[in-house]
Amino acid sequence: MACFRSTVDSGLLREALKGKTKEQELVIKYFVDAGGCLSFIGIGRPMKDAEYEQMLFRRRDSMDYRAKAIGKIGLDEDQIREIPPAHFEGYHFEDSYAKKTAKGNWVSSAYQMAWLFFSSEQVYLYRYIFNMDRDDYFERTDEFFYKDVTSFTTSSETETAHGLGEKKFTVQTNKFAMVVPGDKIYVSLEGVKNSEATIQAMKQKLREKKM
Repeated sequence: MACFRSTVDSGLLREALKGKTKEQELVIKYFVDAGGCLSFIGIGRPMKDAEYEQMLFRRRDSMDYRAKAIGKIGLDEDQIREIPPAHFEGYHFEDSYAKKTAKGNWVSSAYQMAWLFFSSEQVYLYRYIFNMDRDDYFERTDEFFYKDVTSFTTSSETETAHGLGEKKFTVQTNKFAMVVPGDKIYVSLEGVKNSEATIQAMKQKLREKKM
């Protein structure tokens, strides 16, 4: 495809690439490319959608997040078998680069993993978000008594992601939410198929524990 005029601000892009690893550079170029024009301004060919997806899933699969979650909770697996654990994952758009792929799907530079475990008395939630364009990450473990959990729900939420400079994107996402007094904790459902059966089992267990 010929590219007669690039909409990428080369100065902003070069500033964004400062101090990044080679892999992080590739990720940023992938997200800020406009119509395959990066080679036109001397920055190089960006990755294709499939290449980015493969890179992200290699990162995801490089760590056993289930084992990591159990380690953070500090319980034996025998203690958290009230019902099978729930696993949710997907792209995380807040404070992240975003892009619509050639197939029309939104992807981002951050990815969220979440595990929920159920003991006889409590629900444990582990969340981990890694970024493909930078080194920082988010990790948190929460625990709640069943009586303090208001509900488990699903919803469509609007998130704001960013491009290069001041460019913003509004993205509709599907999420699971744990509602507790004074808070609603969201995790992504974008990367999970057939999650409804899992959520229904969680709702049923919560109803039993509240009886």
